[in-house]
Amino acid sequence: MMVDDRTRIHMSLTPHQRTVLNYITEFQNKRGYSPSLADLAVAFGVRSKNSVAKVVNTLVHEKQIEKDPKGRIKIVSMAHLDDVPVPLTLPLFGPIAAGFPTTAEEYSEQITLDHYLVKNRTSTFLLRVKGESMINAGIREGDLVIVDRGREPRSEDIVVGVLDGEFTLKRLKKDKGKHYLKAENDDFPDLHALDELKVAGVVVGSVRKYH
Repeated sequence: MMVDDRTRIHMSLTPHQRTVLNYITEFQNKRGYSPSLADLAVAFGVRSKNSVAKVVNTLVHEKQIEKDPKGRIKIVSMAHLDDVPVPLTLPLFGPIAAGFPTTAEEYSEQITLDHYLVKNRTSTFLLRVKGESMINAGIREGDLVIVDRGREPRSEDIVVGVLDGEFTLKRLKKDKGKHYLKAENDDFPDLHALDELKVAGVVVGSVRKYH
């Protein structure tokens, strides 16, 4: 597939610039007109319109958007972005107390979720958890765990273990020079291989959907 210059530039934008461009486009699609700088400032949690104006001007310079004679953003055509994989980037707020409430802080950065969760895309996969053997590690039934099969397993890692040919999610432990698998739930026994223990991947994160 040939990639035109505009698409190539889009792929080179920073995550924050892509997020602003995507927000402008979604805003236009839903409302039929473009957001103002004030709209963008509210959406991205900043007090000054100057910071979003700089991003908008960069997008204009990179020919991702255009302005009309009055300086308003024109309707964006997304046809050139149909084949471009755009990472999901969201503003990061906080920190927030899990105990007594504190004053909320403005976000200071943007987090691209796939970059944050996945270090090596080619060696990473997801598994849906069944059972409650890892609840004390914060992993419950129905959660998705992110597994990197290219990472070297170490003692105390949560791993996808292959115990005598059976796959299971447990913590890798070592005792007297020999590895075994331990559940994070006292109702489950330690697992020792009768024949062979292998590691199919190391858990690097987990995802839980509440609604």
